[in-house]
Amino acid sequence: MSRRQIRDLILRHAPAHGTTDVPIEGLQLIRVTKPVPTVPATYPASLCLLVDGRKRVYLGGEAKTYGDGSFLCCAMPLPVEAEVPEASPRSPVLGLLLSLETPTMTETLVAAEATARLEPDVDSVQSQPGLVVCPYDEAFIDAVWRLLQLLDDACARQVLATSRLRELYFALLRSEAGGVVRRSFGASRDLGRALAYLHEHIGEPIAIDELARVAGMSKAVFHRRFKAVTTLSPLQFIKAIRLNNAAALIAGGMNVAEAANQVGYGSPSQFSREFSRQYGMAPRQWANDARPAVT
Repeated sequence: MSRRQIRDLILRHAPAHGTTDVPIEGLQLIRVTKPVPTVPATYPASLCLLVDGRKRVYLGGEAKTYGDGSFLCCAMPLPVEAEVPEASPRSPVLGLLLSLETPTMTETLVAAEATARLEPDVDSVQSQPGLVVCPYDEAFIDAVWRLLQLLDDACARQVLATSRLRELYFALLRSEAGGVVRRSFGASRDLGRALAYLHEHIGEPIAIDELARVAGMSKAVFHRRFKAVTTLSPLQFIKAIRLNNAAALIAGGMNVAEAANQVGYGSPSQFSREFSRQYGMAPRQWANDARPAVT
C-alpha cells in the first residue's frame, strides 16, 4: 500500500494545523504545518504513525525520533517533551494518533490472548520502557489504509469501523511493540493499575507505598520495575506529570496559582522553583511565551 494514498486522504480530512477528530473511535489525524519547539506534554496510551515528516520525543532525557518507516507506541500515560523539527505548509508532517484506551482495543487483546495465547515475555519486556519506537511492516500499513478508507464512506464506516480497528490493533500486538502493549493492557497489568491510580489522584498527596499496594508489589520491586518502564523513579515521575500538567493549564490560560494548586502543589514558591528548574523560565513567563503542545 502506497503511503502517498494515505497522505492524500489525511490532507483531505485534516485541513488545518494540529489534530483533527474524525468519526472513528479513538482516532485523530495529525497535520503540522510549522516547526514546533520542544514543549512538555503527557502522552496518553496511544499509537502515533507518521506518513510524512518526523517527530522527536524525549523521555527521561533520551530522544526517540519516529517517522520514515517507524511508529511510536506509548503504552501508558507518560510525561515527555516533544518537538517537530521541520514542517511547513508545503511540506507538512502528516499522520494519525490512535488511542489504546478503547473498548475495541480491550476486546482485541482479550481475544488475542485467549486464541493465540499471547503473553508478555517477562524477561525481555519488564525492562523495556513504556514508550517505544518500532518499524512497521506491510500488513501494519495496509491495516492503517483500510481503516482510513472508511472516512470517505459513511455507510461502510458504520458497518466496518470496529472490525478494521481490531485489524489495526491486532497488527500492533504482532509488532515489536506488542509485548509492551500486552504488559500494560493484558491480564497482569500491574503497573498500569498503579499509573491509572496516580493519574486519578495527581492533585492529592500520593504515597509510594500506596502505589506499590495498588500494583500488588513490594515497594522495592515496584520501584525497580517502575523505573525500568518509565525511565524515572516514582517521585520523579509524579513531579514530571504535575509540572507537565501545570504547564499545559497555564498555556491554556489558567492563572499560575490555580494551576499549581490543581496539580497538587501546596506551596507556590516550591512550584515556581521546580517549574523554573524544569523549563528554564518562571511560570508567569511561560504563560506569556509558551505555545500549546502538538500531540
